[in-house]
Amino acid sequence: MTVSGWRQVLGADDGLELHPGATADEIAAAEAALGAVFPDDLREVYLATDGVFDRPGQWFVIWPLPEVVARNCRAWSWEDSSARRGLVGFGDDGTGAPFCVRRDGSGGVFAWSAIVGEATLLAGTMAGFWSGWMAGTLPPH
Repeated sequence: MTVSGWRQVLGADDGLELHPGATADEIAAAEAALGAVFPDDLREVYLATDGVFDRPGQWFVIWPLPEVVARNCRAWSWEDSSARRGLVGFGDDGTGAPFCVRRDGSGGVFAWSAIVGEATLLAGTMAGFWSGWMAGTLPPH
């Protein structure tokens, strides 16, 4: 999907606030800080917007890149699970359960549960994740 296509899809709900897009260098710096490779579709999302804020709920559904780095470094320092270290959180569901992608850039969007220490596959792509999030049809997590 193009940057303008992502901005249109992500901004379709008027309760969501899109930030200006990140630069390719900012995305690369976040990946380097995390020792991660973002999937191409997550890179495209960040080129379109560096964060999606839910105004009614007052939280970031998709975190700005500085938050991605800070939150993952913090989680990796106190999580006992090597499974969580294999994932990069990029947002959350408003209750604190992070949405994640694999740290190696392979496919899938997951929800991490710190309570059970495992990830649940939500969708195979960012587009599938976002459409499921907006429609309320994602698997329970």
